[in-house]
Amino acid sequence: MSFAQFLALMYVRTPAMRRMCAEVHGRGVQIHNYAYASDPQAFEALTRRVEQEKGEPIDPKIKEEIRRRMLDPSGYELAISKERTLSALIASDKLTPLLFKMKWSLVVAGDGFFITSDNPLVREVDPKTRHAIYGDHGFLNKTAEVTFPLSPRIVLLLSWQEEALELGVIEPKHVEFMNKARAAHSDRYLYAHLHDKHIEQLAAEFKDSRPNMTTEGFGPDKFAPIKVARRMRARP
Repeated sequence: MSFAQFLALMYVRTPAMRRMCAEVHGRGVQIHNYAYASDPQAFEALTRRVEQEKGEPIDPKIKEEIRRRMLDPSGYELAISKERTLSALIASDKLTPLLFKMKWSLVVAGDGFFITSDNPLVREVDPKTRHAIYGDHGFLNKTAEVTFPLSPRIVLLLSWQEEALELGVIEPKHVEFMNKARAAHSDRYLYAHLHDKHIEQLAAEFKDSRPNMTTEGFGPDKFAPIKVARRMRARP
């Protein structure tokens, strides 16, 4: 159970997951603003509350400009604090028991070696189980296979398949498949125990494949780009 918790934290604490948490939170803010601005009565009620707090009326031209920006935030860049992205860690509480219940196996590379990355815990599912709207049900998907490199030769494999072997040796083509999956899920960096031109090729092939989260449906036609803000320095 302790190692399951470690795996869960290795999944949620990465730069990739915290960046995606910032993107979802940032889009939520923009959707919230869009909802206010798209309803004249709601927007008017919002501005009245602001005027009461400030103790003075808002210039009508400024008010209209604010509404326009809330409807179309694409001209801005939204910065989310690093502290706000820590909310991603909460998911480890639910993920830990799921990982614990899965079937654990050790996979050994018969030839070649495994790489790792700055987003090392990788989940793969049967593409046929993915739904355009509802997704693939994450770690609850019964076809899910979760891999985590333990060394250049050994990978921990978790799945829901009861017939999975506790220890297995895989062929080079399967080693290559796992390495490609790891490269595709990486945020910025791949790591290996030696310098290898093939790893350089993988890095080049998947350099623009960073994992992302997005939203669909109600909201602005074009969202503002979102970044995680650097920590502000305390002034003397």
